[in-house]
Amino acid sequence: MMELYKRILEKIEPTQEERKRATDLSNSLLSSLSEELLRRGIEAEVRVEGSFAKDTWLRGENDLDLFVLLPPSFPDEKLREVVEVAKTLGGRKRERYAEHPYLEIQTRGYRVEVVPCFKVEDPSQLRSSVDRTPFHTEYVKRRLNEDLKREIRLLKRFMMGIGCYGAELRVGGFSGYLCELLILHAQSFEGLIREARGWKPGQVVDLEGFYPDPSKLRLFFPEQPLIVVDPVDRSRNVAAAVSFQKFSTFVLACRDFLRKPSERFFFPRPPRVLGKGELRKLMERRGTEIFCVTFRTPRVVEDVLFPQLRKAERALTFTLGERGFQVLGSEVWSGKRFSAILLEVFPPSLPALEVRRGPPPSAPEEDFLRKYLGRKGTWAGPYVDMEGRLVFEVERKKREAKKVLEETVKRGEGLGKHVGEALSKSFRIYRGRETLGLGEDFLSFLSEYLTKCLPWYR
Repeated sequence: MMELYKRILEKIEPTQEERKRATDLSNSLLSSLSEELLRRGIEAEVRVEGSFAKDTWLRGENDLDLFVLLPPSFPDEKLREVVEVAKTLGGRKRERYAEHPYLEIQTRGYRVEVVPCFKVEDPSQLRSSVDRTPFHTEYVKRRLNEDLKREIRLLKRFMMGIGCYGAELRVGGFSGYLCELLILHAQSFEGLIREARGWKPGQVVDLEGFYPDPSKLRLFFPEQPLIVVDPVDRSRNVAAAVSFQKFSTFVLACRDFLRKPSERFFFPRPPRVLGKGELRKLMERRGTEIFCVTFRTPRVVEDVLFPQLRKAERALTFTLGERGFQVLGSEVWSGKRFSAILLEVFPPSLPALEVRRGPPPSAPEEDFLRKYLGRKGTWAGPYVDMEGRLVFEVERKKREAKKVLEETVKRGEGLGKHVGEALSKSFRIYRGRETLGLGEDFLSFLSEYLTKCLPWYR
């Protein structure tokens, strides 16, 4: 497989020209920001962090992270002053928020994040989660050599190819730092792949051996498929963002890769984008009905938006299921103008008749009888069915899936704060071929939903 790895590395290692451009830009920004902070009397140290600082970045990656390390005594309420200083740098700027404000700059083809943090002596003294980042950088850098950098690059590209790269909640995958730790653990890409093919949910990786008994860790981090103890903060799981879906996808990809190594795991074919005619035929062939609940995209960061989209997706799916509809699939999508919750439902309309089964006659049945006996809308019953249960046949109140969705959205329960607020202001439900008018970006998403396939099988 060495020839395969060599071919991949030739495609993903940064070129000398890329290295020079990134180094020149980072040095320029670091110098300008340090001088301006000093001029304004703000005591701080500016450092480059992330994959560029560790030299584990990939060709074509144009992201730089500048961290402004402030004394622990620096007041939280003055962090905005640091952001204002960063705004003196060139480029298009956008202020963003996590625990604290930070600045995103687009300049010379790069996306630069300027992040204030506190220069604490030890990770146990953290004032914010980003205070760990300099410790992460130092931990990895001290243990890297040129061979390990190549192995990390192979793993990162593999994760990208199989759709598992990124700790953003939209993805639920493996962060760059997690990839680096996994290679430090296994010491090679292939070594990790061979180990991971046998992983089961609850897998533990503890580089520093903080926890001799892994079973205690599983109690400490329940229902997490992968537990990788942060070597600079033993109370943190670096893999906390990894979903069961992405964990299982990675394990399967490892098995398939060892069975039949291929560049497709690193550079899969792109998803096929279908035309409107093809999409219409495909939807008709499935014999289901696709509903899309759309609304104006809330102005919040992705890591706030996507958990709420998923929450709303679960709420709508649950309500449809309770009312007798089968939800065969669901997905969420967000664009600049609007967001959407897609639900594939069968059947879209239910019969007027609904059969309500109660307890067997041997069990207490008074409440069940009282609920339906002589009630308006009760068409037949009570009688005992072949399974020995009391049964009433009643008129179904909600027969149309679209009506159920409308009422659930209007009720607004369990939809998440920002998503719920956006839905309360305005929403629209598109059905079947109506979804084909929602724009090219949405059609790409719809194409991928209808033809979904593991990337290396495309």
